[in-house]
Amino acid sequence: MSHPNLDIVGRIDFDRLDTLVSERLAALKLYSQNLDKIAAGKDAHDAICKDLILPSVYLLMQFLESVSIDEAIEE
Repeated sequence: MSHPNLDIVGRIDFDRLDTLVSERLAALKLYSQNLDKIAAGKDAHDAICKDLILPSVYLLMQFLESVSIDEAIEE
């Protein structure tokens, strides 16, 4: 019997994924820390926050809630 999900997960380059996610989080952090210094229109920046940052952070929070490191270590 084939386990396609196990095969897919086995091919994921988690080191590369970690790097990519970390880079993007760092960029979002810098962006959010400098919102008051950005001279461009506030409407555009509000839209970026609403459409990109907030949904992304929400998705990450859902991930953190669903993956418990303590449980994984105990098994």
